[in-house]
This record gives sequence, structure tokens and C-alpha cells, in this order.
Amino acid sequence: MEQIVQHFFDYQQLISLTPFGSGHINDTYRLEIVSGGQPQTWLLQRLNHHVFRQPEAVMQNIQLVAEHLEKQPYELKILKPQPTLDGHWLYYDPSGNYWRVFSFFDKTASYEQVETPGQAHAAAKAFGAFARALNGLDASQLQATIPNFHNGLWRLEQFHEAIQHALPERLTEARAEVDVILAHQSLFQQVADLHLPLRAIHHDTKVNNLLFDAASDTAHPTAVAVIDLDTVMPGIVLSDFGDLVRTATSLANEDEADLSKIHFRQPIYGALLEGFLSEMGDILTPAERSALPLAGPWLTLMQAVRFIGDYIVGDVYYKVKYAGHNLVRGRGQVALFEQMG
Repeated sequence: MEQIVQHFFDYQQLISLTPFGSGHINDTYRLEIVSGGQPQTWLLQRLNHHVFRQPEAVMQNIQLVAEHLEKQPYELKILKPQPTLDGHWLYYDPSGNYWRVFSFFDKTASYEQVETPGQAHAAAKAFGAFARALNGLDASQLQATIPNFHNGLWRLEQFHEAIQHALPERLTEARAEVDVILAHQSLFQQVADLHLPLRAIHHDTKVNNLLFDAASDTAHPTAVAVIDLDTVMPGIVLSDFGDLVRTATSLANEDEADLSKIHFRQPIYGALLEGFLSEMGDILTPAERSALPLAGPWLTLMQAVRFIGDYIVGDVYYKVKYAGHNLVRGRGQVALFEQMG
């Protein structure tokens, strides 16, 4: 690990290097060094190149976004990559791993769940401010690092193929969820037919991809930074608002097996909408604004498609911790979707 750090910094002392955060894709470490006689704190991360198969494209997108944000009246802190000593954004080690370093934001806190309307409003406002600041960035300059990530029609096509190749006993187990998805599959065509404009979109707007001021009121926290920019790429605004709605309106997590604990919280939705529109209201086209109510159901049904589709073919994409894990996840998404009306 020290050899990896040496590719990014000319330093006098390595103080500490400790695992950091709760991410499930990349391996992240808090790095403390002494450089130029001054203590410094950084974020060292191993990029999962099995998920992000174009690591250089991911970093090009992040750097392009950071450069654009620095030129905007953007009040949040900007997640910026630190180049290696020879000027690259990634270090490729002899074992085939990709490493990168980012600025570290001290005295911040993150949340795994949205518990209050104040948190919902702050989260939506922060992601809205991020989207607003990227409004002038030509989305075609960004590369699609995960092709078809939120392409509902493509996901639906994959789902129909999964049904054709499903394991019979698993298809039987998931029959009720499959039927719900098929009964509402026209939603994907409905959104596609809107032909909403492509924007530079975050695509992963969970509350834990925000940092808040640790000293601020937890019920009404102050956002500090939008993080985890690996999925920033061209997309439609329904992706960002939809994932906010999907992940924030229910206190139950994606692994909750007890469906009675899944509740769509209307006050949280109202706070999300108000917070997002406070930043994006005058930026959105009339078609985008009128389509916002579709965002949550569209994204939630898409996630149900992904979980159930993976389950019926034998769990080939998502990591699972036990038999039926993807079925539990999919049932949760279907239950939340049905409550969204």
C-alpha cells in the first residue's frame, strides 16, 4: 500500500492508512501523510474495474465535471482527483488494480437513511444544485461508463430474455412479481416517448452519496459535498430525482424481507420535490417538470426488473448473501412501486 501512495505523493511520513466508509463497490481508505512539513488527509481508493470496465473514461468524466464546477457559482465543495506524480489520474499496479486519490472533506457526516423531511429537503437541494451547476456542460462530452444504465426499454428487453431462460422453479417463486412488472411495463415506453433532453446526470442519488456538516442539526443538515461521481454520464433528469424518491421515501433498505416495513412516506416525497425544484425549477423544461411524478415509479420498477431478472436466471449479476436474496430485494422494490400509485 505504501508503494501505491508513493506514486501519488512525495511525502516525508505516512501517518496512517485505514479503511473508510461503507461502500460496496470500491475499496476506500483514509490516508494521512506529512508532505512539505504539513499534515495532509486524502482519500485513497481502489476502483472496481469489474463494475467500471472503462476506468480511464470514469476518471475523464470526473475531471471534466470538476473543472466545469470550478467555473460555476457552485457553493458546495468539489470532489477533485489528485494526479499521480507522472500526471495520470489512475495508478495501475502490477496486480492489475486501478488506484486513485481524491480530496478529503473533514468534519463531515453521512447518513444511510433519510429520517426527516429536513434531511430529504437538504439532500434533494444538494443534488439539485449539482445538476443545476452542470446544466451548461454539454452532456455529449461525457462518456457512458455503464452503457444503458437507466435505459428502461433496454432493461425491459433484458427482462423478457431472462423470462425465456429462467430456471423454472425460480420463475414460479417470482411469478407474482413478474406479473406486476409485466402489467406495468408500458411505463418504460411512456417515459421513452417523452424524449426528455440529455443532461449530465449523477445517476446514483442515494443520501449516502452526500456529505453534510457534522456540526449542523441532524434533522436539518447542511450539505457540504456531492460524492461518488463514478456514474456521472449522459442521462435524463428522471434518473436523479427518481433514485432520490426510490431510496429516500421508505425507511426500509433494499434487503428488507418484511414487506410490512416498507412504507412510501408522502411527507418525505413532498420535501424531496420542494428541495429539488428549489434549485432546478427554472432550469427544467415544461416536459421535464410535468414528468417528475413518473420518476420514482419508473426508477423503482426498473430496479425491480433488475433484481427479479437476475434472480430468475440464477443470480449472475448482483452479489448475494443467501439463497433468495435477489428475490427479497425485488419484492421490496415491487412493494414500494405499488405504494407509489
